[in-house]
Amino acid sequence: MVYLVRQGQTDWNLLKKFNGCTDIELNQTGIEQAHLQAENLKSVSFDACFCSPQKRARQTCEIIYKGQIVFDDRLIEINCGEFEGTVETADSMKFFWQAIKNGDKGTESFIEFMKRSCDFCDMIAEDYIGKNVLIVTHAANIRVIDYYFNGKPKDYDLYKPTIIKNGELLTYKNS
Repeated sequence: MVYLVRQGQTDWNLLKKFNGCTDIELNQTGIEQAHLQAENLKSVSFDACFCSPQKRARQTCEIIYKGQIVFDDRLIEINCGEFEGTVETADSMKFFWQAIKNGDKGTESFIEFMKRSCDFCDMIAEDYIGKNVLIVTHAANIRVIDYYFNGKPKDYDLYKPTIIKNGELLTYKNS
């Protein structure tokens, strides 16, 4: 079973700012969210744990899991370039999605982001069949991982900002 956790809340999440590659710490709510997932997952025996090396994901993961953690760069949030730290509005989200189509305005291209995210998913699907795997990462990564394991939904909306909220958990069978 794959257990996928979105990193806990940061102050930038509260302010609806693009987090991207900026290394931000969890706020108190984010710490509490991580402790809640630690409690929810305490009976699961994990065979492996993977985490984004970004501070907010690391903090979340280290609260949830006390074993060996593999920090994998493929789980880093998409680089938001010039959008990092700016407020997410309907217009800015539209411009952001336009920019990542080609990697404009200092962003990572969506194709490159998808490639590294799917490469990670391929590794999990091939090397961890029937194993319990914990993955802690970010909103955009979770969208790709969810689509990888569940398929893209018919009502797919490119501008929908998240699949799950900060600190929440999704599970997938990996058999």
